[in-house]
Amino acid sequence: MDKRTVSIILGVLAVFLIALYFIPIPGGPSGEPKLEYKILTSRHIISAAYKVYGRPELGLWVAKVILTNNGTSPIYDLKISYSIDKYSDWVEGGKYPVLLPGSTVVNLYYPIVSSEVAKLTTSTPSKVNIKITYVDARGAQKEITESKSIEILGAHDFIFTSLSPEENTGTFYDIFSNYPLIAAFVTPTDPVVREYADMGNKLAGGAGATLSDEEALKSLSGMWELSVYNGISYKTEPQAFWTGQVSQYVKYPRDVIRDRAGTCLDTAIFFASLAIAQGLDAYVVLMPGHAFTVVVLPQSRQIIPIETTTLNQKVSFEEAVQVGVKVLKEAINGPHYVVDIKGFQALGITPPELETLPPDTLAKWGIKLPSGMSESPSQGSSSGSPGQPSTGGSLQYTNPSPRWSMSYPKSWTVSQHGSYEVDFVYQDQALIVVLWVQGVKRQELRSYFENAMSQQGDLKVLKEQKVSVSGVQADAVAYQYSFSGQNFIIVARYFEYQGYGFIIFYQVFDQNMINTCESIIQTFRLG
Repeated sequence: MDKRTVSIILGVLAVFLIALYFIPIPGGPSGEPKLEYKILTSRHIISAAYKVYGRPELGLWVAKVILTNNGTSPIYDLKISYSIDKYSDWVEGGKYPVLLPGSTVVNLYYPIVSSEVAKLTTSTPSKVNIKITYVDARGAQKEITESKSIEILGAHDFIFTSLSPEENTGTFYDIFSNYPLIAAFVTPTDPVVREYADMGNKLAGGAGATLSDEEALKSLSGMWELSVYNGISYKTEPQAFWTGQVSQYVKYPRDVIRDRAGTCLDTAIFFASLAIAQGLDAYVVLMPGHAFTVVVLPQSRQIIPIETTTLNQKVSFEEAVQVGVKVLKEAINGPHYVVDIKGFQALGITPPELETLPPDTLAKWGIKLPSGMSESPSQGSSSGSPGQPSTGGSLQYTNPSPRWSMSYPKSWTVSQHGSYEVDFVYQDQALIVVLWVQGVKRQELRSYFENAMSQQGDLKVLKEQKVSVSGVQADAVAYQYSFSGQNFIIVARYFEYQGYGFIIFYQVFDQNMINTCESIIQTFRLG
């Protein structure tokens, strides 16, 4: 028998064995399958963080189904499907060709939850529906359906732990195990929050917060002063707030501004949002019975802890930091969590869609700058010309349509080219370009840009990553560019906003200018 014949015989035998293993044969194997299952469901869905449930990598399952075949014959074509009444359509969660006697599988449900849950004002009961289908060894179709109750929390409700009583040991780290989801309440891109932050920044003389540590501190101080002036205060939370046993009402930053009050967690989230709106890195620190804000300065990376409960005493920003330093030391010496807002939001723990508010919302709420100052944020003229020098040594350019702004050092020059491009230039050392085209997608814009540059010189991609530009997802690409015997570094960001394709890129001859260009671009704001 030759090798080819042997190969054919073995191939046919393999197909037969696979068919015997996976396909039920009527009147075939003796015995009966016995499917036993256990269903576990989460007690609640946190509406503010509804987007995280559809991301398996974050591990927040809503249902877990454990299936075991305790019979004496296989179970075939085992499928599990799920839905949530009103808020998530039926979807197949798992498919298993065969489940042998004595075998167990575990299936997890990560639902795509409807954004409608973000409109709920109070907790709403619902049901998780589970459907299990399979075929037994005789080819008979079987179906099992179950429903489990679940509570969908209101958009402001937060529960600090999703651990079951059996899993929760009662330690700080178990009681507050949902701490990453606090990032869903931080809203630096909310237009109301951005405008408020810009008003505070005006008190600092239009500081470009990311340009230097000094400018960052001025900006933070201005936003603090605005909050004190407008009477924003700390409201003592109820005794049960920090027990982790029941859901608690958490305000979004816009609510703190409107109500001029919030708990320590509310005001910590509020001030972190303001800092991030100005391009700074900010965190919320949780410790037993308390929460506070920490901001990192852009150059030295020094940590600035801010105790927002001192708003009640109308203390200066410097005094709030002094108290914050003491609280930070206490937190470090005990159990605590640090909410890495930008990090968690990059993973997908992002805020829900909030109601669109009118442009004059802050004025209607009575938010004002101190007497003698204009109540609109410091910006360039409506024609898109550079702004006036600030006390901090920076200017702000504002483009009227599409509306965007960016701060830059007064040693730079700005020029506008038509209605689609603005250039920021520092002598012959650095160039930053903002360019926009209506009706063009970011991938198309990238293709146009790379083709144009490649026609003039040699363009090589060094690195690509996803980033955020003023709260909008963008593609960031670093290039090496050679032209006329010279080598440059180009870093471009491609994104879309209100029907426009945008590219912001800088070109530097000296790598020492990269940090400066990055700091300027961090001040870019849409809207």
